[in-house]
Amino acid sequence: MLFPDQTTEASPPHAGNAGNAGNAGNAGNAGNAGNAERAGGRFSVNWYYCLRCLLAQAILCPLGLMLLWVCGAVDNGPSPASLPLLAVLAMLVAPVMETFIFFYLPHRFFRLFIKNQSWLWGLSFAATTLFFTWDHHTSGNTGIPHRNWPMALDVGLSGSFCFFACFYLTAKSRRGSPFWTTAACHALYNTGVTAFVAAQMALPGTH
Repeated sequence: MLFPDQTTEASPPHAGNAGNAGNAGNAGNAGNAGNAERAGGRFSVNWYYCLRCLLAQAILCPLGLMLLWVCGAVDNGPSPASLPLLAVLAMLVAPVMETFIFFYLPHRFFRLFIKNQSWLWGLSFAATTLFFTWDHHTSGNTGIPHRNWPMALDVGLSGSFCFFACFYLTAKSRRGSPFWTTAACHALYNTGVTAFVAAQMALPGTH
């Protein structure tokens, strides 16, 4: 499985540097021009955007769920049958698979035939939002609803916005891998959700 490069755009040319023989001492750095993001390695995480987008998601999604709870639109489903299985899926499997399917693949697909960056990122965001929200209603199975639509819209829209912002900002910064930065942000958020679910299950009368 191929994962995205740290950047999705070619580095801008540096006009005016050609023919500057006096810069021969910097020749060893010529191959690194515009590739600062590679300094941390292909699997590096841009923690600056990872943690900021994580904070945004940790505020927006619970706030939306609180509003839905006030309006009586929260669907209280059954507790997970296996907390360890939930932890593995939520913290390890889902962040990587969902980043690949819902964030990387749409952007990779539109890159094949769209050169305009505004259209590229706009259509990528629209596709990500559609599929990510739908998946959080059906949990990947169209026959088994996972959340009701109000909750799916809250989780899906807030997640799409914050995690896509993580992907986009990391790509634009050219520092760190957009893929692994987004996956790390998602994993950290799901860790908090898993801890909350575990605390609920530990309380009497909540499951």
